[in-house]
Amino acid sequence: MTEKNRGAMLIVAPLVIALVVVCIIYDPFHMISSNPENSGRGFANTPVWLWVIGVGILGSVMSYGISQARRRTHTEANITQDATDELYRREENSRERKGLP
Repeated sequence: MTEKNRGAMLIVAPLVIALVVVCIIYDPFHMISSNPENSGRGFANTPVWLWVIGVGILGSVMSYGISQARRRTHTEANITQDATDELYRREENSRERKGLP
């Protein structure tokens, strides 16, 4: 496993575990039940601690993505740009063959 994959797994694995724990503790399907007391309230009654955990997970995933984007070398940035240019070129050629504008 490469270093980048290992770093991604450090973010993805706790995210999946947290999602499973939240689904076990807080039943997300109670909002669509036929019982009028439990349905229609949306996320207004979600516990505050759940919002705090969600914001923390979202913040950590965003900071990981930003740190990975900053850590790229010029060579990696050039490879990414060349691959993007090639993809756009292939899509444009495909559109021209099909006669699309």
